[in-house]
Amino acid sequence: MKRSKFNALLLSFAIAVGLWLYVVTNVSVEYDTTFHDIPVQFEGETALEERGLMVTSGTDATVDLRLYGSRSNLNNLSAQNITIKVDLSRIYDPGTHEVGYDISYPSDVPSNAFETLSKSPDITITVEKWESKEVPVRMVYEGVVPEDYLDDRDNALLDYEVIGISGPASVVEQIDRAEIYVDMQGRTESISESFQYTLCDKEGNPVDAALITADTARVRLDLTIQRFKELPVVYTLAEGGGATEANVKITLDTPTIRVSGSSAILEELEQINLGTIDLAAIDENTTKTYPVKLPEGVINLTGVNEVNVAIDFNGLNTREFIVENIRVVGVPAGMEYELVTKRLTVVVRGPDSKINQMTAHDLVVTADISGKTPGTLILNASVDTTDPAYEGVGALGTISVSVTLRESPEKETT
Repeated sequence: MKRSKFNALLLSFAIAVGLWLYVVTNVSVEYDTTFHDIPVQFEGETALEERGLMVTSGTDATVDLRLYGSRSNLNNLSAQNITIKVDLSRIYDPGTHEVGYDISYPSDVPSNAFETLSKSPDITITVEKWESKEVPVRMVYEGVVPEDYLDDRDNALLDYEVIGISGPASVVEQIDRAEIYVDMQGRTESISESFQYTLCDKEGNPVDAALITADTARVRLDLTIQRFKELPVVYTLAEGGGATEANVKITLDTPTIRVSGSSAILEELEQINLGTIDLAAIDENTTKTYPVKLPEGVINLTGVNEVNVAIDFNGLNTREFIVENIRVVGVPAGMEYELVTKRLTVVVRGPDSKINQMTAHDLVVTADISGKTPGTLILNASVDTTDPAYEGVGALGTISVSVTLRESPEKETT
């Protein structure tokens, strides 16, 4: 019996304590608490923008609230579900503003369930005029490419020549340009990539652009970097007409030309050949112009597209002869020929000592008719000297001989 009474008393005590704790923690209205660092929400930015204004500081504000109310209601609150809003549409002028704010609570908590004992700190924001403008993009190159390479900076291409920026007038007015820094040191390949830029003032100092918005965050640069090479200008000399390399002086007005291109192409390119200078086709001192021809992909940096070649003969003279000594060789079997050309005017060139002693009998014109078909033909002929004493004397220009080729008449049989 005594044990039953003791258990009953113990149970009653536990129930009493539980009821007391419930009342103390959930029901008692004699209670207050402070909610710290409640974030502030800002509304009405659009209205502010329409007035040419923007908030430049104070938007990261938080508020501490000390509230008084029932424990049951206070227990339903936190810094995350209490809403504090500032209406920016009430601001019409730039400057520093101390703004009021509205406090709201979760929908399941009565709005009149609390008494605000304190709220701190006051919310102060800075409002400035909003401004926009365009600034040019300027390239800042640092370092140099290797000695046998060049970069075409003057023709660099940017996808943005200017950048539109906007933000606080006090900051926008400081910005003079957008600078891109490109390290050129040791580069051998063309650049085609996007770069970040830095907004700078007139002196080139970076401007704090945290509140600035821009058309783009990066600018693409295309810049050609190529190897260059100095190439000698040469020619192929065809001796003839009594002139050899020993007795002709050839002078080029442009002896070398600088070109650029890929390393692979330039590695194979050792010279620029103007073509053949045929001395037999040139009868007097003259200057000829030859075009400069380059492989595809090679750029002529010198800008010289033609080379003038001066050709001067030394110690040579010319003389004209009427030659009747004409022969035909290579007559096909079963064919016979008739010379239509009976005599030719031949101009020869050689040293004065030899030219002055020659006669027409010292020259022979030879036409090769091998492989030809019947008909009247015009054949290119060669001119030779019949006396070894006149070796080195040669004819100028092209010599042609007219020949009629026909089948031989059959011989009569007896």
